[in-house]
Amino acid sequence: MKKNPSTRLALIPAAAMLALLAACGGGGDDAGTPVTGVTESQAQAMSANSAVVPSETTDAATTLLSTTQLVVAGGTASQTFSCAGGGTAVFTASGSNLGNGQLDTGEVYNVTYTDCRGSAGAASLSGSATLTVVSAVAGAVEVATSTSGIVVTLPQRVLTLNGTSTLSQTVVTNGATTTTTNHWTSPQIVVTSQRNARSSTFTLTGIDVMRSITTTNGVISARSSSGTHTMNAVLPNGSWTVTTATQGAVSYDANGMPTQGAWTITLPNNRIGVNVVPGTLTVTVDFGADGSIDRTYVFTSAAIGAEAG
Repeated sequence: MKKNPSTRLALIPAAAMLALLAACGGGGDDAGTPVTGVTESQAQAMSANSAVVPSETTDAATTLLSTTQLVVAGGTASQTFSCAGGGTAVFTASGSNLGNGQLDTGEVYNVTYTDCRGSAGAASLSGSATLTVVSAVAGAVEVATSTSGIVVTLPQRVLTLNGTSTLSQTVVTNGATTTTTNHWTSPQIVVTSQRNARSSTFTLTGIDVMRSITTTNGVISARSSSGTHTMNAVLPNGSWTVTTATQGAVSYDANGMPTQGAWTITLPNNRIGVNVVPGTLTVTVDFGADGSIDRTYVFTSAAIGAEAG
């Protein structure tokens, strides 16, 4: 059957429009993005990993310190110690005031862990690390750490840490409430993140992070983090390098997801702003870092949690 000429004419603009949209990238949110610009998927990946990876890597570093303190308090040097939450640890130590069950200034501990948990439900440690006690007084300790393939199993992912760092910790207890504050610095830590079947590698440099956790009757009631770092990410779907700095403290829930706060991500040709409220991350992209907002994306916390690592 022959088509009506008017029908054929009506199809021409539609076909032309489809071709035009295809040439421009499909007409979606990434249409018109400069060659050096950040796409929506890149903005999501950068926001997700900058939100989660540094916080969880700090958790891994502080787990190393807290677990070592428990092992030293309960164990004997060169003998296998059964960790309170399961697994084992063995350590050798050097220093002038050994055997008192605590870390003292000048002591050096070489510890090997095998699925060791400091307490029931805590993160587990496997592998070896060296901790040098820089200073130790009541309620405060500072250590220099060296890790080579130490594996920390967290609720959301498994992290493997390689590098050196300095970690200070202060603990203040007021009745049933305890606030633990950690200051973690490092020239470079290489982190391998394993989540389900996905493996990613992050090289963190220039790390300067403050983290505070408050527990009430043993349950986390507040958690926050602030600081700066540069992250090089090698992911299954791409790679990039960003520098991140928080705007004040960022609050996190007990599962490590951000709930309130803001931070800035700086790239060579773009600047990304991230603002968090419970359940949502609003991400702005400034192409050329010239002060104008060119794109705005809104992601759910669930989407960010699924993207990270």
